[in-house]
Amino acid sequence: MATSTQTLRLVLYRILFTHEVTDFAGLAETQASLIRQSHDDDTLEHIAAALTWATNHPNFDYQSLLPYMPHSSARLYDYLCKLARVWGVG
Repeated sequence: MATSTQTLRLVLYRILFTHEVTDFAGLAETQASLIRQSHDDDTLEHIAAALTWATNHPNFDYQSLLPYMPHSSARLYDYLCKLARVWGVG
C-alpha cells in the first residue's frame, strides 16, 4: 500500500490549490491529460494501479495523504473515482 499512497499523493498534489474538486467541470479530464504528459510509462502504470485501489477503498482517509489538503476525504474519493473513469480504470 505504501506505493499506492505515494502515487495517490502525487495525483492529489495537483489539486491541492483547487477550490472545488467535485463541481469543477472537466477537472478530471484536464488533470488526466496533464498527468499523462508529465510522467513516464512506469509511473503511469503505478498511477493506474493506485486509482484502481482508490476506487475500491471509499473509507480510506484520503485527506491524510497531504496534511494541508482543504478537501474532505469524501470529496477526494469522488475526484479520484472521476479521474479513474477518465483514465479507463474505474
